[in-house]
Amino acid sequence: MKHFQLLFSLVLFLIPSVLFAQPERSCNTMDYLDIQLQENPQMEAQMSRIEQFTQNYINNHNGNSQRAVITIPTVVHVVYRSSSQNVSTAQIQSQIDVLNADFGTKGNSWPQGADSEIAFCLASVDPNGNPTSGITRTSTNKRSFSYSNDGVKFNSMGGHDAWPAGDYLNIWVCDLGSGLLGYAQFPGGNAATDGVVIDYA
Repeated sequence: MKHFQLLFSLVLFLIPSVLFAQPERSCNTMDYLDIQLQENPQMEAQMSRIEQFTQNYINNHNGNSQRAVITIPTVVHVVYRSSSQNVSTAQIQSQIDVLNADFGTKGNSWPQGADSEIAFCLASVDPNGNPTSGITRTSTNKRSFSYSNDGVKFNSMGGHDAWPAGDYLNIWVCDLGSGLLGYAQFPGGNAATDGVVIDYA
């Protein structure tokens, strides 16, 4: 399941960007990838291995209509400075529902009519085995966050540490500066920063 979480973290980011994109806002996923590749030259080889793994899986399971739906436990880390940035549980659940509809598991909204056999749910158990709503809320004194330092992904930088990327899809919701809509990490990067960051608006 780890490979699917990594692979679909980028796809997860693309859905909100289509729904909420505004002309003056931008996605910095490719700029973020450039920074990561400069900091970790081995990441490109890791990305290639994951792509090959994914292609092998597709080839070995092509036409198998008996595949089980893969459900990805998701944690949404809400990092807020004001009450308007502290998005509601209802809004988060609504976006999980939209995500599931877009991936075809609850009434496909894609024109092709394909079912991806992937579902997302808010995590019910945290990394310590305790019950959870799948939502963390962190008050911060940071005015905004940027993709250039990944601050929202670390307690020490005013954000919230990731839950283990092999067990959860991490989504951070925060105030992003410079008209940034969001960004996502490509598969193969650092597990401590794996996930998707979306502006609270």
